[in-house]
Formats: sequence, C-alpha cells, structure tokens
Amino acid sequence: MNNAMTIWLTGLSGAGKSTLALEINKILLEKGVKVEILDGDVVRNEIGHMFGYSREERMKMSKVIRFISKTLNKNNISVIVAAIAPFQEMRDLNRQEIDNYVEVYVNCPVDECIRRDTKGLYKKALQGEVRHVVGIDDVYEIPQSYDIELRTDQELIDESVRKLKEYFDRRLAEG
Repeated sequence: MNNAMTIWLTGLSGAGKSTLALEINKILLEKGVKVEILDGDVVRNEIGHMFGYSREERMKMSKVIRFISKTLNKNNISVIVAAIAPFQEMRDLNRQEIDNYVEVYVNCPVDECIRRDTKGLYKKALQGEVRHVVGIDDVYEIPQSYDIELRTDQELIDESVRKLKEYFDRRLAEG
C-alpha cells in the first residue's frame, strides 16, 4: 500500500522552511517512512536557472517540483518540499494534483525575515541590488487552505517540531 505524501512548506525566505524540512525528515525517518527533501533553493540552483522570477516562470518552477514530488510519491517515497510557492494558485494546483498533499504554512512576518536575513537577500533587495524578492517587490499570497500553521516568529523550534510531530503521529495513525 502506498502511503507516500508530499509535505509542502510555504512561507517567505528566512521563515524557517529549510530548517523545519530537516526536522520533518527526522520525524518521518524515525517512523520508517522513505523520504526525500526538495529544497526550493537547491532545485533552483540545479535546474532553476532555466526559469526567471516572473509569475509565469515561478508557476513553471512549481510545476517541475510538483512533477518530481508526484513521481517520487508513485514510488512510495514521501517528499518534503521547502519552497516559497508565493501564489495561492500554485498551492491549489498542488492540492488538486498531488495525492496525500500536506500544506505547512511557515508563518513569519516579513519584518522578522528581514531581521534574520540569513542569505542577505532582503538587504540586497532593500538596497535595490536585486529585484523580484517575494515579500519586498513580489507578492506572497497568504495561504487559504493550509493543513498546519507554524508561527516561527512566536514559537521556538522545539515547539514547532512538537506540533509537527503530533500532526504526523495523527496522520500516520489514520493510515
């Protein structure tokens, strides 16, 4: 029986998606689930140079990640995606096209993401050195139908991980 799922962490750059993806990976591995992580930055570095940052190009990038996720899921491998997915349309397509889709809204206000600025991206955007930064000059549409919300500006990582563990304990127990 194939119980593979795709867990898509959506949120602004610096919200904590990649960190949480690693924690979800640990949780699922402990439960014997075969799992792969698709980090949006890594996918973009490997094949994303073919895509720009317009809405249309971002939609294409999302389609590529969705295709890879569905392919892995067919082979009973769960997937954790850490990718901004700034448009509700993207996330709706994910839910329509991916069986066992779980949307995790990594909610962190842009001001906190700017304060963290782990990649220096916001500084460059605010200085006009780069464009198309989601949350600065590109839109992030607040998710309307997420399965779980993590407030990384208010919760310590341990609290977010506890919430995730409880969610996946329930989900895996349901089969």
